[in-house]
Amino acid sequence: MVPVIGIGLIVLYLGFKKQSKTTYIIGNQSIIKSDHSYREAVDLVNITDIKVQQKWIDKKFNNGTLILITETKSIDLIGIHNPSNLSELILQAAVAERTRKRKQNETLKPPVHPNPGTLDRLDYLTGLWQQGLLSDEDFKKEKKHFEP
Repeated sequence: MVPVIGIGLIVLYLGFKKQSKTTYIIGNQSIIKSDHSYREAVDLVNITDIKVQQKWIDKKFNNGTLILITETKSIDLIGIHNPSNLSELILQAAVAERTRKRKQNETLKPPVHPNPGTLDRLDYLTGLWQQGLLSDEDFKKEKKHFEP
């Protein structure tokens, strides 16, 4: 029985050690998961769903794993305290970030230039006639379109 308990304690220690080396940085626009050898980030805008996984022992201590799902990948955030509340907060932040990006894109649209006015088109036509690119007959014919 002692070897089984010893192996169990070793497994728990290794799991805790691995988990303690992993850090999560939750920012305004992204969530970053990093450990000593690897760094992975996901933008809040790209998060489509979050799943919460809790084993029975995790539920007792109110811990769990969050799985952030995007269209292209998923990231596991292991050992999160109160994962249900955090998942709701992240989803709210993702919706807010998408709204902010949409508004930003709407304001960055290039201005729509109206069609050139009658005088601009008449000036253009006159310029063509003065340069000799338009005959007198064609100029008079086209000028009739601009007269009231």
